[in-house]
Amino acid sequence: MEIHKFINEFNTKGYFKVTQFINKNMIDKIIDEIKCITDITIYKDRKNQLRRLEQLYDKGPNLNNLNLKYCEFIKDSINKEVVIFKDKLNTKPPGGEGFSAHYDGVFKFIDTNLNLQNGWYYYGDFFVNILLALDECTEENGTIEIANSHDGDFNQLLKNTTNDGTPKLLDEVEKKTSFEKIILQPGDMVIFKNTCPHRSKKNNSNTDRKVLYYTYSDISNGSQYTNYFKDKKNSKNKTEKSLTGNL
Repeated sequence: MEIHKFINEFNTKGYFKVTQFINKNMIDKIIDEIKCITDITIYKDRKNQLRRLEQLYDKGPNLNNLNLKYCEFIKDSINKEVVIFKDKLNTKPPGGEGFSAHYDGVFKFIDTNLNLQNGWYYYGDFFVNILLALDECTEENGTIEIANSHDGDFNQLLKNTTNDGTPKLLDEVEKKTSFEKIILQPGDMVIFKNTCPHRSKKNNSNTDRKVLYYTYSDISNGSQYTNYFKDKKNSKNKTEKSLTGNL
């Protein structure tokens, strides 16, 4: 794998795809470990279908190993030392709803003291996502669609959103943004900045579209994993904490 080439794509577009990062045997082991987790946060969609599981990266030896592989790969490919910030499994079963176009982390949240905080930027200013396909991700089942990273600090990017406690893009911003459908085989992954607008359609197939979706922050900020999930749980925001999309 020629990882040195990825930094150019990351710096110019904000994202790149990696094929066959892990093999089917490791995928099967990871799925088996996830099935055994009991202490996990669950979200369902508006049809009451399983939508998302959170806080799972360290709940088994293979999951732990995957996190270490990610950190090593990020350091080698884009020259960043990182620590895990948040993690989830997006399940998207047949008929499962999509995700509206949005940035990651660009929203305001109300903390327990009723102070307004700047989303993820409350914890740092660099975030990179890794989305790993556990199933085939196609146009039919609602694969992720990603656009080139938008420039700007938190306040500049916030102006492109609905600013309602979610990071959803304004319709006029989405309409003038060009998205690429990222087709993935199991074991493929896509790495992208949180400032890359992204979205996905509903699952119109008869099979699941499971993806692991981890976010990493600069190691210089220290581990904010526990703080993030504590603040998310205690947030006073009225909006849904698992972004909705097209049904």
